[in-house]
Formats: sequence, C-alpha cells, structure tokens
Amino acid sequence: MKITGVNNNVNVNNSVPKNEQVKSEKQNVIKDKLEISDKAKELQSNKVKDPEVIKQRIADKFYDSDEVLNKVAGKILKEIK
Repeated sequence: MKITGVNNNVNVNNSVPKNEQVKSEKQNVIKDKLEISDKAKELQSNKVKDPEVIKQRIADKFYDSDEVLNKVAGKILKEIK
C-alpha cells in the first residue's frame, strides 16, 4: 500500500485494483441456509390443506370435541409460558 499526502490531505492507494477487491469480498460471503427437520416435515404433511375438509369438520362439530379443545388449550398455555 502506498500512502502519499500533501498538506493535511492523505491519499491511500491500494495495490489491489478495486474490481479485484469486490470479487474477493463476494467470495467470502457466507450464504444463509435453512434446514427443516424430519419431524417438522412430518407435522407439515399431517396438516389439513383442503378448506372443504375444514368446513366439513366445523359442520360436524369435530373442533368442539374435548380432545381437540384440550389440545388447543395445551398449545396456547405452552406458548404463553
């Protein structure tokens, strides 16, 4: 690196050209990576995706059962703790 100055002005001249610095910086960038566990994939695949199925379950009062209400209440309690 060569540093020259006149009065109070300082000029810095790097020996590596600017475009080479940019290339080097791009090579050192770490990219984000997302990994989804097998358990998460399993849970996602078990979700009901068809709105008609949900509508039918509402009509059949599926979501009014004690089992479903207890499960939902348990998950809400877990979230607020």
